[in-house]
Amino acid sequence: MVNIAKKKHNYWIYLVGSMTVCLTTETHAFSAPSLYDDYSKKAKEYMDQRQSRFLEAEKFLRAALFQAKRFGTDDKRYRTTLRDLAVLNYQKADFRDAVPLFTQSVSLAHRAVTKLKAKHASQAEIAEETREWVADLADLADCHRGTSKYQSAAADYQKGIKLLDGIGKEDTLQRAELESELADVYTVLGRYDDAETLYRKAMTRLSDKKNDPRVDKKSYQSVSIDTLQDYAMLLRSTGREKEGDQLLAEMRKLLGLPEDAATIRDAHAFDPIKKLPEAGQ
Repeated sequence: MVNIAKKKHNYWIYLVGSMTVCLTTETHAFSAPSLYDDYSKKAKEYMDQRQSRFLEAEKFLRAALFQAKRFGTDDKRYRTTLRDLAVLNYQKADFRDAVPLFTQSVSLAHRAVTKLKAKHASQAEIAEETREWVADLADLADCHRGTSKYQSAAADYQKGIKLLDGIGKEDTLQRAELESELADVYTVLGRYDDAETLYRKAMTRLSDKKNDPRVDKKSYQSVSIDTLQDYAMLLRSTGREKEGDQLLAEMRKLLGLPEDAATIRDAHAFDPIKKLPEAGQ
């Protein structure tokens, strides 16, 4: 009887102890999202200020990332915060710091798509996740351009376009932007014919999307302006000034400016003496 009593006593001690541990664990689990939300909100406040306070924003983003890791690296909150931290470094022009962050984000997006396919998710879910993967690749490519690694940038853009091919007919603004950015890289590498082919494809897609109510107007305008300006530079630098000026006039019209050949970004970028760099320079 004494042994049985001891066993019962020990059992109740074990049960109470287990409940205490569970309650403690539950408390930490529920407190984590609150801390994550607080840190994320604070970081966004600093990033949204007119004079972005990068140091403060980065501090809170890293704190949010630490909290988000408790949910697992596959959790959307972790991936979103990781991407925000990468974007912050890109905005600071700290491309070498941004590259490993975007690289990790690309890897996580790849893994998310693989998991969706493994569990036979809907095509819509797979397509949405794939577009996020492509967006991460494009951001990584932008960072490679910032460090003059143009071949790496081209490979990332090419992979993004191939991924969009894999989810069906992706005649989207995202694809037009990828084609335009890859064309810009080809121009730097001296692959002018390839660049022009891509610019024409991007222009056609943009023309088709001009009155599409599903397309965000600001994004459309941004991609259109970049494409028109970069294509104009290629045309003028290869002896087709008149065609280039026509595109510049169209670009300035989008900006609500007088139709003049000079560009806002660089008034001397399109002088006849301005030449594109040779391949590899």
